[in-house]
Amino acid sequence: MLYFPQSSRDLVGGGVFLRSIVFNPLGLVLAYLLLLPVLLFGNAGVVSSLFGELEYVTPEASPNGHEVLIVGSNHGSSLSILEGGSLYTVTLLGVDFPKLNPYDGINLSLNSIMRSIVGLKAIVESSKKFNFDGPAYLWLKDGERTVLLQSLILSNGLGNFNGQGYINLYDAQQHAKSKGLGIWEENRDSLTKNSVSNLPSAQTTTTAGHMSSWVELIDVRIFDNGSFGLITLVTREAGSMAGTIVSVVSNTDITKDEDSFTINDQRELKAGESYVVLLTIDRAQTPSFNYNTIWVTYLDPSGGFLGLKNLNGARLLYEYEYSRKINGYVVTPLN
Repeated sequence: MLYFPQSSRDLVGGGVFLRSIVFNPLGLVLAYLLLLPVLLFGNAGVVSSLFGELEYVTPEASPNGHEVLIVGSNHGSSLSILEGGSLYTVTLLGVDFPKLNPYDGINLSLNSIMRSIVGLKAIVESSKKFNFDGPAYLWLKDGERTVLLQSLILSNGLGNFNGQGYINLYDAQQHAKSKGLGIWEENRDSLTKNSVSNLPSAQTTTTAGHMSSWVELIDVRIFDNGSFGLITLVTREAGSMAGTIVSVVSNTDITKDEDSFTINDQRELKAGESYVVLLTIDRAQTPSFNYNTIWVTYLDPSGGFLGLKNLNGARLLYEYEYSRKINGYVVTPLN
């Protein structure tokens, strides 16, 4: 299946227009010019419904695997998926990712794509029949069509084709090279040096003192490999939670949020009263927990970081870790 921008589809797909030029010598030249991109790149085009205007070269392959749900992205290079109630971590077969500074534009673009597909259904194609951990092809379901994530990444110059796997992704990489996209951008070396020299010091945050906060995060619970979770906040003085922002913080750069949720509840709370946020990857399947509000997101069961921004402007950072001793999660304030 070929994907073109709408203007290209109107020109290339219009049968009446083609019939009007095919018997005209000048028309033949025009037709050649219109079809030149197809002759050069075959099935190159644009995917727009899921990711905005991103380049995409359709590989000569079709999906053949198991339907899964994407529930998380890990450092931009791997994804967490759910299949039959089991959680797996897959890496993208056939793609190598360049080792770049976390603030590099390529890393930021890649992380944006990975985060945007969390919650989508996909087809995982792995050499394993039961345990899908490890390298695999991942086909994203977009209505009646499917998009190979590896080809999407390579078509935009966000990685290198390493030759592994049975699907030839060379055309996708050549497409990005010919357009100077991502890692193939001209003068990229000088741009990278300039951007690195202007970076703030790594792993630092500037916040108000922790005890100045009027609301704090005190408890994290995760169920069914991240299908559901509970975050408990507590007030230190009376007031409304409205405007408080809770965020899932990047494991690779704690100054950046991967996802965030703003509480809109106007109800007045007493000092010391708890407020529970239910986390779920599917709003349609809400368990019978006691909670105050719902946030559709995914919390990594292996541990990570959470952020809390109060109305007084303080940005608080917490680490949650699983402890076998208590068979639960320990929450540690980091500032």
